[in-house]
Amino acid sequence: MRFDFPKRVGAIAVVTAATIASANDFESTAMLSGEWLPEDAHQIDYGKLPRIPVKHAILSDVRDKAGTRVHQHAYLEHYKGRYWAMWSDGPGQPKAGATADQHRNIVPGHDLADTRNSFATSKDGLHWTPPSDLTGPPRIENYGWIARGFWKRDGELLALSSHFHAPGYAGKGLSLEAFRWDGSEWIAHGTVFDDSMNNFPPKRLPSGEWMMTRRDHQRQVSVMIGGTRAFNDWKVHPLAAYDSQGRPEEPYWYTLPDNRTIVGLIRDNGGSKFLLRTISKDNGKTWSRIVRTNFPDATSKFFVHRTSRGYYVMVSNSNPRARNPLTLAVSEDGLTFSQLYWLVGGRHVDYPHIIEHNDHLLIAFSGAKQTMEVMKVSLDELEQLSMPKSVELTPNLPPVKKSPQQAPPQSNWIDLGDEGKTLYMAADLIVPERGKRAFFSLATARNEERVVVGVDEKGRLAATVYGETQVGPALAPGDTYTMLIRLTSHREKPDELCVQLGDEGKIPDEPQRWTLMNRNGSSAANLSRVVKHNPKSVGTVRIAPSWTGLESAREH
Repeated sequence: MRFDFPKRVGAIAVVTAATIASANDFESTAMLSGEWLPEDAHQIDYGKLPRIPVKHAILSDVRDKAGTRVHQHAYLEHYKGRYWAMWSDGPGQPKAGATADQHRNIVPGHDLADTRNSFATSKDGLHWTPPSDLTGPPRIENYGWIARGFWKRDGELLALSSHFHAPGYAGKGLSLEAFRWDGSEWIAHGTVFDDSMNNFPPKRLPSGEWMMTRRDHQRQVSVMIGGTRAFNDWKVHPLAAYDSQGRPEEPYWYTLPDNRTIVGLIRDNGGSKFLLRTISKDNGKTWSRIVRTNFPDATSKFFVHRTSRGYYVMVSNSNPRARNPLTLAVSEDGLTFSQLYWLVGGRHVDYPHIIEHNDHLLIAFSGAKQTMEVMKVSLDELEQLSMPKSVELTPNLPPVKKSPQQAPPQSNWIDLGDEGKTLYMAADLIVPERGKRAFFSLATARNEERVVVGVDEKGRLAATVYGETQVGPALAPGDTYTMLIRLTSHREKPDELCVQLGDEGKIPDEPQRWTLMNRNGSSAANLSRVVKHNPKSVGTVRIAPSWTGLESAREH
């Protein structure tokens, strides 16, 4: 069934009364619609989606680095007759046990210290210059740069990048910085806004001001409005809270055909595997209640673009079971998408961005966070596609389960980006036989394990803070202990992880000299979960802000 693309006068779509009416139904959860759509949008057979004709190019490829290098956060722009691309380019953390060949489609650990931004240019969008450095090294040790996109402002081209205290952007020290292209190189232009990471660069509001979505070091979601009087002149307005009631992440906004209503779409880290939606009628200053739509999502980054022909396209990982494939959805009114097409897949692909030039879309993305790639799509060829009668999986797969790592957590115990905060733990331990491990972890809300304590394969007491491990004495198999663990966070120096062994059933006192200390690792992360990897050897775990609070702390 071919899509009924809107009639055009010149390059402007004619907005019908039906379109305006649908734009007012903001409480509806319907975002994906069509006779082809299964009743459960999580039962789409992505192999049945029509393929979009594309021209494809790879800008940079580090898949032969065995997981030690990362490319991600793709952004595009067209400026002074050339296409521009920028991305985050930095060290990766290989996955334990994976071979170099397996790493070609396995996402390494990323957002690490010394991550920089690279860029390249092209005359046609398919043939690119070799990558060059954009940001230079981070300004502070243990920091990195996260690419945040291009901004054409007053005839100049700015490149935005967030300076962050690695690993991960959450934690104090975050700032959004600008670099300016002077015709031959990128020059530091100044701080756009402190404690900020945008998702995509600013766009014009109907009011004429600029707006972009923002997250701070505590993951709180807001919008920044301004940028007209100066590149660093902004006011912040709340959009959504990232707390125990919800996990909104990586928001994006666009304007509907009435040039008044603004749609905010949000990735749901709460694990629903659907996109969230909210509406603003006052140029982003206030927003409606967030509703969960029926548009499936792998919990990944997405982007919406209104074409010069009036209709909207959205690129996303719409398969709720994997970041594979990238799809392109089409909508006449910006609220309901009636077509869904396959762009690229058969492998891990994510974090896309779209620009349009000369009746073509240019779509950038990364492959397993180790390639930077683009696809060029003709709007004429896109408009010739049509949906089949059905794309339902036969037989249906089991319902998509809410991922444990994405369930709303209890309140955080400690933010390892703070200075001087302390957390105490008590854990029962049975030393396993040689060759086996026994340990538990403290993890983030998304189960990113940042602190690990236990016994390694050689029977040694071991303590890890984000990849940095210290080992202590070898313990006899079958011996039993109650451990006291103290974790102290620091902002400008490594965190401190101390472990004391004591008799089974009695929490040890704080000693003058600990059995094991680790002062090498740093992790600017909010810890809120206990993960046990060998429940037979790791028993009760208690968490408290003080030693005296351990006795009455609940068991984990």
